[in-house]
Amino acid sequence: MRKNLIFALLTLFTFQINAQSYNEKIEKLLELDGTISTIENLITETIEHQKQNNFGISHQYWELLNSKVSKKSLNELNEIVIPIYTQTYSETDIDNLLAFYSSETGKLITENQPVIIEKLSLGLMQWSQNLNSYVIEEIENRGKSEKTSKQLEKFQTEFKDNYGLQILNLTDLAIDQENNIGDLLIDFGRTNGEADITKIIRVKNNSNKEIVFEKSKYFKNDAITFDLGDKPLEISETRDLKITLIAEQAENKNYAMTSINTNDGDKIQFGIKYDAPAKEISFEISDRTLKFKKVIQNFSKPYIFILKNTGKKDFHISDIKSDNSIAYLNYSKEVIEPNKTAKIRVIISKELIEKFDLKNEKLTLKVDLTKGSKGGFSSYANDTIELTIK
Repeated sequence: MRKNLIFALLTLFTFQINAQSYNEKIEKLLELDGTISTIENLITETIEHQKQNNFGISHQYWELLNSKVSKKSLNELNEIVIPIYTQTYSETDIDNLLAFYSSETGKLITENQPVIIEKLSLGLMQWSQNLNSYVIEEIENRGKSEKTSKQLEKFQTEFKDNYGLQILNLTDLAIDQENNIGDLLIDFGRTNGEADITKIIRVKNNSNKEIVFEKSKYFKNDAITFDLGDKPLEISETRDLKITLIAEQAENKNYAMTSINTNDGDKIQFGIKYDAPAKEISFEISDRTLKFKKVIQNFSKPYIFILKNTGKKDFHISDIKSDNSIAYLNYSKEVIEPNKTAKIRVIISKELIEKFDLKNEKLTLKVDLTKGSKGGFSSYANDTIELTIK
């Protein structure tokens, strides 16, 4: 009886060893004949191409993306390749190929290679298109959290331990995977710039005392407003902390770190991210052309152009160029806020007119306008006005 049992177990063990699946043999063959290596090179080339078109992304991100795309794409490739191989080669053929190509097997490869290529071509074309679309999608969505239940649970536990607060809508929010990895991320995404967007952090006070919230004094961004409530959050009370993106103010790609501070001295750090359309400078000018009057005395009376900011964004006069050196210019270099005005004063010198022997009494000014304040992020003119005295 004991011998029979041992024999049965040995037979079962031998059967399991020999029962290596047909699919596994094909996958092994794809490794040995260089197919997987070729495909991995194609994936690397695809990502390298995207790297050339997406500057400023960290080297670590590209390595992680390569690993992620390889895993996904090779699984999809196996789904395409394995059925074709099973239709073309018998399991015996696969065994012979795995035995490092006997002469007969070598002939078989040569004979069936055109068939394989023909059957694979359409599937590989579609796979390649899917690969490129997937890489582009991953790049565009980088930094958005792919939150697993374990990640959410860990974040929730740490957040509660650190601040005495429970986030009730964590699945609606994001965990930063790009900049300050692991922090909360308020991601407004790509906007159309037409309507304000409000994100909510719904919190419950799980501590044993009331909590007072206030925004950071050091966060300066006119495009973001906070509504944190004007009363203390009582024990077990729930509140929506509202963070709003103001459409009229938001523009371009923006990421910033800030915090919500509490009366215990805690700073709840999180990132704010958005991508909004650029805003155009909007203005009015009192006159674009003023009439030139003959200069009797040494200097003319001031010619005054009044510039008004009719838009929603601050701007300043960054430069004024004159086509003739016959005048003295005076203008404010300070920021021009919405609905505010600035004056450009021009005083023409009789001495300079005579010095340059100016026959055509005409002066043209090119006034450069730049968004923001002088010395800010923008260093180029967003608009240019041409003013004339003639």
